[in-house]
Amino acid sequence: MQIIKIIKMCRDRLFENSCVNLLRIIDFLPSLAGFSLRRSKFSVTFWIIHTVLLFYVYVSGTIIYQKYYAKEFVDLINSFFNISIFILIFVNSWWLLSRRSTLKELLDLVIINDDHITESGRLSSQHLQLLNKIKKILFACYVFHFVNDVCIFIPSRTVIIDDFVMASCVGLKPQDSSLDRIICMGILTVQEITSIMVVASYDMTLLFLFSHTTAMFQILYEDVTNFRELAENYYDSSEMKSAVFERLKNLLIRHSSILRTVQKMQDVYSVVVGIGFGLNAISMCLFFVLPIDVCLNFAPLIFHSLFVFFLYCYQGQRLTTASEKFEIAVYSCGWEHLGVRDQKTILLMLIQAQKPVIMMAAGVIPIRIRTFAYTLQNIYKFVTLFKI
Repeated sequence: MQIIKIIKMCRDRLFENSCVNLLRIIDFLPSLAGFSLRRSKFSVTFWIIHTVLLFYVYVSGTIIYQKYYAKEFVDLINSFFNISIFILIFVNSWWLLSRRSTLKELLDLVIINDDHITESGRLSSQHLQLLNKIKKILFACYVFHFVNDVCIFIPSRTVIIDDFVMASCVGLKPQDSSLDRIICMGILTVQEITSIMVVASYDMTLLFLFSHTTAMFQILYEDVTNFRELAENYYDSSEMKSAVFERLKNLLIRHSSILRTVQKMQDVYSVVVGIGFGLNAISMCLFFVLPIDVCLNFAPLIFHSLFVFFLYCYQGQRLTTASEKFEIAVYSCGWEHLGVRDQKTILLMLIQAQKPVIMMAAGVIPIRIRTFAYTLQNIYKFVTLFKI
């Protein structure tokens, strides 16, 4: 019976299109590790093991390597990949711990935005279609992390211990003793698994928030576009005027709630995304200029950098585009057919909609597709100049 329940639960996760189900999907790994995103309390066991192993493997390993084994300046540059991995994991870990309460508030706000659509009773089919697309994005992210991190990086990291320009398992001799090697492989495996759970949880949460907020803007755009038919019949009856007022009130509340979500996302993610963008850019530059035998070992890191960099910029561009389309829809909603009171409501919504919705990394770098293209262009110029 327990197996049947598990199968049914997995089936529901695969086919159910709802905001609650999407939250269950992004909360799968955190719940498995004991730090559910929806709860205030969390298990410290996972974080103790994760933090101790992270500093033991990457910090002590890099320091010992630079002190006793590095011979030239290029060896310091080669170690940047390990430093980059450490910073990425550490920053994501710090974010998941320090921003728990704010993130919980943000997820609650996402549920409120979604409930507004359900309660309105309009555009339910479009709503389900957009949620289904978000679910596919989340599953694609899971598959990427499983293939790139679990199937590719962990085997190479634990089997080819000597090729990662760092002292693996300080205090052990994995090159000489078979027992020490087995212990070292176990330590590295556990450390990488905990790190993958942290990084994947961070990526999944960010992509969900970007995608869902964009979907809310898209549905709001459709709702405002359909509002024109109602506005053209404004003077038919007092019931119609009342319906127009209630509809505008609902649209204004939903738009304000979405803008609050965007602002909270900006406050929560700005610094962390900025650090990630910087690490991604430097890692991709070094990948093309360092010796190929060193770079190939860190190819999964580059794949991850390209994947999340593109996906963040793509989702950020979709959010900006959706907000711009909403602004045009508000201006073209048929406000000229309404009374003064309702025209004032439209004007208030238009003033809010004219403020550009652009997510910023570190408060200065716009998260949009142009940033991705511009960064790759400059990386190409840098590599070309370096190779001359």
